[in-house]
Amino acid sequence: MAPAVAQSDNGSAADRKLTLEELAPGGSKPANAPDSVRSNGKYGEFVVKVLPTGLLVDESERSPSWRHLEAGQTVKRDYLQLWSKRAYGAEEEDYVVEVAHYKVGQEQVQTENGEARTRKIATNVTRYERTVTMGGGYDYARIDLRSHYEEQVRTVMCVRGESDKSCLENPGDSRWTFNHQSSKATLPVETNSAGARLGWGLVSLLIPFFAGSVVTLYGGRKAVAKAKAGPQISAIWWVLTAVGGILFTVLAWDWLAGTLIRAPWLVSAAGGILLGVIAVEWFGRNTFGAGFLQFQLAEGFDPTDPADVEEAVQEAQEATDPDADSGGPEDAPGVLKAKLHIARFARGDTGARSAIRKGIRKFWARARGASADLEVDGNMQTRIDVDGPIDELYLMDPEDEEPLEYVPEHHAIEFPDLVTYEETEDGDVIRHYHPVPWIAGGLTLGAGWVGSQLLTGSGLLGLAVAGLGLFAFKIARPRDGELSANLAPLHYHHAVGSMLTHARGLADAKSWDEWFRNYAESEAESHADRKELLDDRSESQMDEIYNRYVAQSDGDAPVRNGDSGQEEPADD
Repeated sequence: MAPAVAQSDNGSAADRKLTLEELAPGGSKPANAPDSVRSNGKYGEFVVKVLPTGLLVDESERSPSWRHLEAGQTVKRDYLQLWSKRAYGAEEEDYVVEVAHYKVGQEQVQTENGEARTRKIATNVTRYERTVTMGGGYDYARIDLRSHYEEQVRTVMCVRGESDKSCLENPGDSRWTFNHQSSKATLPVETNSAGARLGWGLVSLLIPFFAGSVVTLYGGRKAVAKAKAGPQISAIWWVLTAVGGILFTVLAWDWLAGTLIRAPWLVSAAGGILLGVIAVEWFGRNTFGAGFLQFQLAEGFDPTDPADVEEAVQEAQEATDPDADSGGPEDAPGVLKAKLHIARFARGDTGARSAIRKGIRKFWARARGASADLEVDGNMQTRIDVDGPIDELYLMDPEDEEPLEYVPEHHAIEFPDLVTYEETEDGDVIRHYHPVPWIAGGLTLGAGWVGSQLLTGSGLLGLAVAGLGLFAFKIARPRDGELSANLAPLHYHHAVGSMLTHARGLADAKSWDEWFRNYAESEAESHADRKELLDDRSESQMDEIYNRYVAQSDGDAPVRNGDSGQEEPADD
């Protein structure tokens, strides 16, 4: 359905000044109807709908974002919709919409008794009217309002027929009251040439973005050089910041839009700063890994202790027993138990090793001179250079339960002292006043408010930035941390080598029973094979002799013929 025909604006509807008693009534709604519904004759209705401001609002005329006007609501757009419900097929009808904006003030009046009293009156009254044409069925018209960007005003709107008396001067049922303050997000953007748009883009977008990036990169490089490593912000904080930024944008859209519309360069400057922070985060890592290894002697093996030797042999037997329930890899023979702590280090200008931990607060403390340098109780010759994910390995004292203690670099919240006391040699107490830091802080906050009000139209933004700067630079004071390590005795790495050798021997010792059993079985199998071959050989020789000279054949023995040596066959 198309909106009603064009409306006319008659700004001089009446010259008489309206009173607060005439403007305050808000009409009446039918029973069980929403607040914005008013009667129009016997069967018709009027409904007022408003469009909220927000980041995700659909601003089309028939969008689902339109809502019924609620009691006490503040309309932030310079227009609203007046809907009409009449019988289908009814002829078009003209209506007059009267609007009045005003503020509530006070004045002194004299009573009949001559006493003075204060009463509320309507001040700064602005009234105008618009004519709209409504068709049958459901129809609507857009009602434009006067802009009020600087302050909030009270508004009353009413509808009457063309021939009826003023509905402002004669309050009736078809009236609505609400507050009106135009949101800066609804300001129209106008340019009269392509060159003007190009110049606006350069001044508002490109230059602030470039300046924010350069300043952030330069300052970030200096801070990283002083802190010896970047902040290494965790990915979860980036996600939480993004979610929080989206929620803040949705909830505080009016304030944010008003500020950014007046100062659009804030968007590009913030983008440049964000790009600089990401670049510093990615390209500012100059740390290396260090490991702290502590062997647990309570879990070790002493080859001179008969109890340990017997226990090792028993564990070896259980490991070879197929019916035994093995506890896992930690029960394998020859395993040494140890604790390994990994830390990130950075080398300072004087060669000191400083612990580097993730976090923006630790980074800011290091950038301001704080550090957590490595302090060792032991000889640094126990340091071992390794190849792999860590560059250095330190062997810790095996008898110390907590060989590694770490206190990160941090900040202490210290407000400047306004009054200090000094005791003289005579016992007198002298008070000293230090108002300069407090005055300077107040002037800084005031300058931030005034400067931001002039540049962005939001003094609150400047106050927040100035307060954050004072807190980061003056109130939060950097404090050093400490990383103390109780290293193993001198040349302990040689002892570790011997320990590993003993561990291999321990593994062999634990596996001796299984090895001996396998060897015995192998030797027995070889001996049985040799015996069987010898038996086979002896048996074959004896069988051949016996068959040739002793064994009897199935037929008669041969008969020899005289001395000729020839055999004669027997008679049949």
